[in-house]
Amino acid sequence: MHRNALSLVLVLLFCFWTSEVAAQFRTADALTPTGSTEMPLTIDNDRIAVWSGGALVFVQDRYSAAPIFRILDRNGTQVSDFRFSIPGAALINIYDNSVARGSDGALAIVGTAYSDDSRGGMFVAWVSPDGQQQTIIRTSPFLPHAVTLASDGTIWVAGQEGRDTTRPLIRRYDKTGKLLGSFIPWSRLGTDPHTLPFVLSVLLPLQDGVLWYAPRAHTYFEFSSDGSVIERFKSAPHPEHDLTFVAVCGDGGVFASTRITSEGHHQTNWGIFTLDRQRREWSLIPRNERWGRLLGCDGTGLATTTDHKTISWLEPAGR
Repeated sequence: MHRNALSLVLVLLFCFWTSEVAAQFRTADALTPTGSTEMPLTIDNDRIAVWSGGALVFVQDRYSAAPIFRILDRNGTQVSDFRFSIPGAALINIYDNSVARGSDGALAIVGTAYSDDSRGGMFVAWVSPDGQQQTIIRTSPFLPHAVTLASDGTIWVAGQEGRDTTRPLIRRYDKTGKLLGSFIPWSRLGTDPHTLPFVLSVLLPLQDGVLWYAPRAHTYFEFSSDGSVIERFKSAPHPEHDLTFVAVCGDGGVFASTRITSEGHHQTNWGIFTLDRQRREWSLIPRNERWGRLLGCDGTGLATTTDHKTISWLEPAGR
């Protein structure tokens, strides 16, 4: 088949897929706008933001020797800031889904630290609410990707140690760096060993436990505070290879959004999936904007952005 003809077929197939998904999962429920908050900084490749622990955590210079963490309230007012550094590190890389704030204001951070001679090592960090105390946990060869702080203050990390599928993918630490437990070996997921299920995954706190959303494994787990699995659902039917943003609200509502791209990586639209726990099914709430993503949830209100600089607050129907 001619290359141009093949490209046209792929585009048509993609458009058919997106329309079929939208039709199959379209729901009568809606997301009602309830206001907006202007952010003092714009999200870009060097800056990330997440709504976590009742505040917006904005990370600036996330690929530098000392990334800046700014904590903003719901009005967009900065309430605190600090520079994060590690002794002996000339470069620190902070990735997506690798920053979380606890209900007490403490922060958990995962990333990579490099010395002057370019030797790198993975770490998990706990930072006190005032930014004055920190614990650095060296995790290599374990490669952490996602992190959250549970309601009891423990640090949960999703990652992988080598290619051994018998190794657990989830770790739990206390704020002193003590390893409290490891859970869910790769082999339990029933996925291809080359899937790397921890990549693009998300960890979020529940009222009495933690949620691990792993789109590349087509699943997510809900753990009790001691690490026992209490529930398992399929992930939302979005492209598994795409970067996914997930939010869990105070009433247990779970939402997931993802970019939908076409041939040539041109943005087409976006939507927010919501989970019906009783039916164990996802419903898609289409959005009119050409692009958007979830930042998190505050109470039952979803924090979203469609322009990288404004938080648009959405309230799910019936909540």
